[in-house]
Amino acid sequence: MKLSYLCVLALSGLLFWGCANKTSSPILIERGVGQNEYEREYFVTKESMGIDKRLKDVFKQGYIEEGMTNDMVNLLWGPPDHEVETDTSSVWEYYTVEGKLITRLIWKHPDQARLKGYENEWILEKIEGDRYGGSPAPTSSRSSNYN
Repeated sequence: MKLSYLCVLALSGLLFWGCANKTSSPILIERGVGQNEYEREYFVTKESMGIDKRLKDVFKQGYIEEGMTNDMVNLLWGPPDHEVETDTSSVWEYYTVEGKLITRLIWKHPDQARLKGYENEWILEKIEGDRYGGSPAPTSSRSSNYN
């Protein structure tokens, strides 16, 4: 009985370590479900009405850029490690396991909502730190490192 208990405990520890490792990856695309191309394609097809085509193309490549919505960034990079929100702005920060800042994202509410029902949506205003979130920079505007 002690052996089975120890096996279950060891397996649980390994599963927890594996999950924790993914959410604290220094490569931010590994944290979000948007690392899968089909997830990005689905979002662009079904949920991106009113978003600029250029931003959709950058998003489909797996990168973020100023002007994207918080849903787009959350899909690509996952939730932030630290978030501070006021009435007029929001700041998301992503850190390494050692506590080193990877990227800081500064959000604002748009002057005009892209569609009715999206009045409270945040738009990425500024990227500080590594704008590629630990990923290699894109090699050209038509290629992706995540295909």
